[in-house]
Amino acid sequence: MSSAQDELLDRDYPIQEDMRFQEKLWKLERAGWVALSLVVAITLLGVFGAGPLSQATAQTPGGDLDIRYQRFERNGAASQLQVKAKAGSDGQVWLAIDGALLERFTVESIHPQPLVAEAFGNGMRLQFQPDAQGWAMAYLTLRPDGVGPAKSVARLNGQSVTLSQFIYP
Repeated sequence: MSSAQDELLDRDYPIQEDMRFQEKLWKLERAGWVALSLVVAITLLGVFGAGPLSQATAQTPGGDLDIRYQRFERNGAASQLQVKAKAGSDGQVWLAIDGALLERFTVESIHPQPLVAEAFGNGMRLQFQPDAQGWAMAYLTLRPDGVGPAKSVARLNGQSVTLSQFIYP
């Protein structure tokens, strides 16, 4: 027998060792290290908060509405939603938002302040001042109030986008 095979035999001296059991423990330890490494990797990528996998963009087919948001949120942690919207044929920017964005999130601030804000059904409509090129930018600071999946819909000029988010505890 080689010395490598001798190392895996049960021993009684200097202490009693069950090497088959010890090998199982080593395999379990390696599996634990792999699992912990995977958790660290997906955390750094943003699955549990801000990061490359969490950053999402929703855009209408015509490109008139572009929303950048976090796909993964944490309950109680503030985040930003960036809206870029093109004025309609009437020269106005009317953004309608409904769904979980108003039911499961607290809108803490909107910059710049909308010219008009009004409620409809279980949503809200915001009117923003467009620039000389007909575009308006808005930043909403949101704070999730809840846990689980959240779907919201934003509408502009007859087009809509769906925002799919998940809120962690």
